[in-house]
Amino acid sequence: MSNKIIIMPEDSYTYPMSKSQSIAGTQHDGYMSELQLKQFQYETDTWKRLMRFIMEENIQMKNRLSEVLKNTNDISFLEEVESFQSCFIKEDELIGLLRNDITDLDKLLTTKDAEEKGISDEVTRKLNRLRNNILNVETQFNKLKMEFNCYLSEKTLTE
Repeated sequence: MSNKIIIMPEDSYTYPMSKSQSIAGTQHDGYMSELQLKQFQYETDTWKRLMRFIMEENIQMKNRLSEVLKNTNDISFLEEVESFQSCFIKEDELIGLLRNDITDLDKLLTTKDAEEKGISDEVTRKLNRLRNNILNVETQFNKLKMEFNCYLSEKTLTE
């Protein structure tokens, strides 16, 4: 089981578009339109829902782990599931960090200055970083969930 969680550095993933385009249509003059601002707010709302879902799934897996541990005395099994527990805790920490980043971006987007001042470069940088990080966390979480369920399935079949 791989328990590495990777947060990619800013700008490490490039979106498929021409050099003349900018991410999510931010204007080149440094100002965002109201439509762009609404799209970014929609995206942050989507991420908030996703983070809540991942948190709930992580809680369910920790509860499942607890149930399974109540019914076993196998020391080797206890040692093996400890790594899953560590991964669940790391997921909680990453979700917390991402939620903070999403909240920061959301605050930036909801200020009156967002539309009036030239902050689209800052928004674009933060959006790119969050898109990458959320994609990585979601992918790694799904992998962890699959590994955990497969592991428990195998262990219950061999008992």
